[in-house]
Amino acid sequence: MKPLVFIKIGGSLITDKSKPFSVKEDALRIISEEVKKAQAFGKQLIVGHGAGSFAHVPAKKYQTHKGILNEESYRGIAEVADVAAQLNRIVMKSLLSVGVNAVAISPLSTMVAKNHELNSIFTESLEEALRLNLLPVVYGDQILDTEAGCTIFSTEKVLGYLALHLKERGYEIEQMIHCGQTNGVYDAEGQTIPELNSENIGQFKQAIGGSGGTDVTGGMEHKVLETLDLAQAGIPGLIIDGIVHGTLSEAIAGKEVLGTKIRA
Repeated sequence: MKPLVFIKIGGSLITDKSKPFSVKEDALRIISEEVKKAQAFGKQLIVGHGAGSFAHVPAKKYQTHKGILNEESYRGIAEVADVAAQLNRIVMKSLLSVGVNAVAISPLSTMVAKNHELNSIFTESLEEALRLNLLPVVYGDQILDTEAGCTIFSTEKVLGYLALHLKERGYEIEQMIHCGQTNGVYDAEGQTIPELNSENIGQFKQAIGGSGGTDVTGGMEHKVLETLDLAQAGIPGLIIDGIVHGTLSEAIAGKEVLGTKIRA
């Protein structure tokens, strides 16, 4: 079984969050090419991408991250799921166009929540895809919830639950790489913090902001805290710039790159 590397492609990297339903074509092409390059290093990859300027728009309108609030919430569930899948198809087309044998895995169809946390997960089809050397692609999605009725799982949450589950099933999870618009996490002076861990997170917490544009899932602070939780469970993280050519593939190859390491 090859080591597994999880790659999170930020929604703000491939869409313009200030413009609903907009795609940054060049950025998406570059990150797709980096994923293709990264497949040459003897590791298996799982990709997840954010909802960006797509699903965050109806999610904010209907507040479906809070559960079923009123009669309009049912329409919200359907609209958010539809728009999240629309962006996924755009990402899939880009990956396929550069020669990546990618297959989409819908979190709505494979995960069920209970009070906004994971209740059950089905990974047999994803694991079979890995066995066939296909590249599974998940995304931030609308999730059904046995108590709240519905919730939203950010891509960090989807990938985090998936990584922990596969680790329990015996997979070697090498790291979780986050591809965003910055060279890692910046301190108050705008410099890249080389490493964040449970001991130094307090001194940088004020500098770690939220997210530009419409975002119901918390932005950078959410990303860092979710990744720190994973690091404490034995899955280290790395936050890098997804656009700088070579950075992602070099990180997967095991080279030192500019970014912020997240360790326990």
